[in-house]
Amino acid sequence: MPRYQKRAFQVGDYWLDKRPGSAAWHRTFYDEVAKQTRKVSLGTSDEEEAKAKLLEFVSAERMKTGRDLSSETVTLKSLWKEYQASHVEKLRSRQAVKILLRYWLEFWGDATVADLRDIPKQEEFREWLAAKGLSHNSVVRGLEVGRAAINRAWKRGIVRDRPYIEVPAMEQGPPMGRPMEVEEIRRLYAAAGDHIRLFLILMLGTGARNEAITTLTWPQIDFEAGLIELNPKGRKQTSKRRPTVKLLPFLREVLEPMDKTTPFVLMFRGQKVGHINKGLRAALRRAHLDRQITAYSCRHTVARWLRREGVQPWETAMQLGHKVAGFSMTEIYAAWSPDYLEKSSAALEKLLRAAIPLDAPPIPYAR
Repeated sequence: MPRYQKRAFQVGDYWLDKRPGSAAWHRTFYDEVAKQTRKVSLGTSDEEEAKAKLLEFVSAERMKTGRDLSSETVTLKSLWKEYQASHVEKLRSRQAVKILLRYWLEFWGDATVADLRDIPKQEEFREWLAAKGLSHNSVVRGLEVGRAAINRAWKRGIVRDRPYIEVPAMEQGPPMGRPMEVEEIRRLYAAAGDHIRLFLILMLGTGARNEAITTLTWPQIDFEAGLIELNPKGRKQTSKRRPTVKLLPFLREVLEPMDKTTPFVLMFRGQKVGHINKGLRAALRRAHLDRQITAYSCRHTVARWLRREGVQPWETAMQLGHKVAGFSMTEIYAAWSPDYLEKSSAALEKLLRAAIPLDAPPIPYAR
């Protein structure tokens, strides 16, 4: 290309160009250090597509290095891309978050962050999400995802200002999975396979969330101190806290004879148990129990049982991993107190003894 030839399309320091004899468009820029013009293929011979790719690249680069940018100059598309690359990919829920962010772009298109100040347009967006078949709470989560991306950019000093995003309150429905009675637990246990039996015992003996049990490893169980650290070392505590709980005598009797060289406590045919639902549903059918009972039912059963047994609300909250006001700094050492979770542990031991059939066959390690 002659030195002063007009460039096909330029954005900032980058422009479109082609190599001699090539139909593909290239992202082109001048390397000040090497004193050379550099070209990077955009993988297309279509000029409009090449322009879009160049714009997307420049926007992404600007978001990486940008500071104090006006919301009028930052597109949702560029902000979302930076948010996905720097934050969303680290989340367990990344696939769901990506879908929700895609909904934003489907509706808002090339809008800037400043365009979100239009409250009637926000209301139209909420109606649009509902029309796609999303429940009220899914719509709320979708709005929260977008608001979180904008707030993060603002807190990190990328954008100068942030619009108000109106987010309705979540609708509080019944808990997932109804609580079980003792007789129902007994029937379910008798009809379950070995790994489902162990899952039930661990859930009812700790009150933990499902994933804390399916990912439980042997180093998390301190047989000497009589404790189970539901939050493994190196894992950051989240809002769904995983507390340290007592290793009940019933749990000790079950766990001590087991093979402790396995990568996880709960195993099925030599593999980690990823999802418990299939085995649980089969047990429910054999036990002639309704499908309102789910894996979450164990946690709800524990919560109701503790209250029935007169365990104080704060101790119930500690056992279940709920946030307890004013108990954050001393929580690290609480598990070493002799009376730590004393009443809730006694109540759960009573539940296990009452609910697990004494004449049930032992639980072998599921190879």
